[in-house]
Amino acid sequence: MGLMPFSEEDSPVNIREGSGPATSPRCTVNSASDSPPRPRRSWRPLAILAVLGGVLLLAALGCDPDAPQSTFGVNGPVAREQLLLFNVLLWTMVAVFVLVEGALLYAAIRFRRRPGDPLPPQTHGHTPLEIAWTIIPTILILALGIWSVFVLFKLEPGEAIAQAQARGTEPLYVEAVGHQWWWEFRYPDADGSGKLVTTANEMRIPVNRPIIMTLKSDDVIHSFWIPKLAGKQDVVPTRANQMWFLAEDVGMYYGQCAEFCGVAHAQMKFRVHAMEDPEYLAWVAGFGQPNELSAQAARGQLVFLGDGQCVTCHTVGASDTVNEVGDGVQQGRMNTYLAYNKWLNKPAEERLEDVRTGNEPPAAFAAPNLTDLGLRTTIGSGLLDLNRETLRQWIRDPDDIKPGNRMSELAAIYQTRTDHRADLSEDQLTDLVAYLMEQR
Repeated sequence: MGLMPFSEEDSPVNIREGSGPATSPRCTVNSASDSPPRPRRSWRPLAILAVLGGVLLLAALGCDPDAPQSTFGVNGPVAREQLLLFNVLLWTMVAVFVLVEGALLYAAIRFRRRPGDPLPPQTHGHTPLEIAWTIIPTILILALGIWSVFVLFKLEPGEAIAQAQARGTEPLYVEAVGHQWWWEFRYPDADGSGKLVTTANEMRIPVNRPIIMTLKSDDVIHSFWIPKLAGKQDVVPTRANQMWFLAEDVGMYYGQCAEFCGVAHAQMKFRVHAMEDPEYLAWVAGFGQPNELSAQAARGQLVFLGDGQCVTCHTVGASDTVNEVGDGVQQGRMNTYLAYNKWLNKPAEERLEDVRTGNEPPAAFAAPNLTDLGLRTTIGSGLLDLNRETLRQWIRDPDDIKPGNRMSELAAIYQTRTDHRADLSEDQLTDLVAYLMEQR
């Protein structure tokens, strides 16, 4: 059966109290429900503002010119040219962005269509405007592109030679070799007399003298970067790349590998000590000169040559010689390491037979030259300040300081204990630390 009709007066929305008999009990409505609902507070705008504030704060901190690895506090002509190019490109793009987006926002607000407005006249092309916004960006891009090419020419080694001639000197040639995970520095002619110097992780250079770097890698792709002196340059296996820089002020400059190269990539740091020319020449003259060892250091030398087996991979008291084709002590060690890794991939029964017959290959690999270790300021590729205690910690358990390092992975003294710590007594550690700290 259908619903019975009712009049408008009998409509539920028009029934008032006392106007007639109630056909159904009325619901008592809480007076609080008569008030308008409170708007829900949204935290989304606050969250967005917090994120934007954090991004701006990080950007501001990254632009601090006094930060150790800031690209905004430059020193030398190479870094200065690169910073100028960066700033011009950046602020030109900012200006274009503001103009274009500003015009877009102005047009969207000023000429927005309001309710009741007729459809505006339809414009199909404006020849003068289109020519203008084609020619102006083209001229701008061409100008910036041509200038960038000129800057690139200034970054070539030929510019370093010209700078040296203008200063009445000769450029200093240094070869940087990237290893997993440390830097080797070779000076083929450190003082103009043909003296070879090999050091690691801390490079010493004279101020106001162009430095021409030849960059090589013994394993994977690295990237050589000294933010305050020069931009990044890839270090690629099987080829040699070149770059140059010049430090105008005495001081220490921080460097870093800027290309992911393995588990310890972030800990592949180095330092550049810029010093006056007499101080630099004194360092070169003293490099490799025999030291008169204390009694404790003499005992440490026996550990270095004997139970520690450090001499298998490290050199002390001399440069790592290099032949006419660029190979030398370190390259020989690297070849030995590659052969050892190849041997490890052989079936277990073949390796066991090689051990029984004495055909097991030696386990050596390229490692830092320690001739001037006592003059360095850091240990573990810049991870810790160098002193007797940190050096002791490094020798005892290098993996605790720098996970993934090759020393604890391959050196024999770390393979005989289950905790992979150095298999040396405390007295041997003390003597070995004394010997290495006296290497100056």
